[in-house]
Amino acid sequence: MKPKTEEFIKLIDKAIDISQDMLSMKSHNSERLNQLITILKNIKNDAIDGTLESSKGSINLGLSRNTSDWIEPLDSPLLNAVGEIEKYYQKNL
Repeated sequence: MKPKTEEFIKLIDKAIDISQDMLSMKSHNSERLNQLITILKNIKNDAIDGTLESSKGSINLGLSRNTSDWIEPLDSPLLNAVGEIEKYYQKNL
């Protein structure tokens, strides 16, 4: 696996861990968190399989926008984590 893909997967795993922690604390909407976890796992699988579409420097995954629609506060660790995924994707993949 390419180093950039490995780093991308680490960022996804971090966001999944944060989401699962939030689920266990029951501090946020479990339906939204479960949806986000599913999306993150699908993106991770696509990256591992080599089927993730290239960002071409301009395409994004929609994670930040989707998450910011329901997460509070807007400086939450989860929103920061998905933001890092988006930045890395656009810059490196």
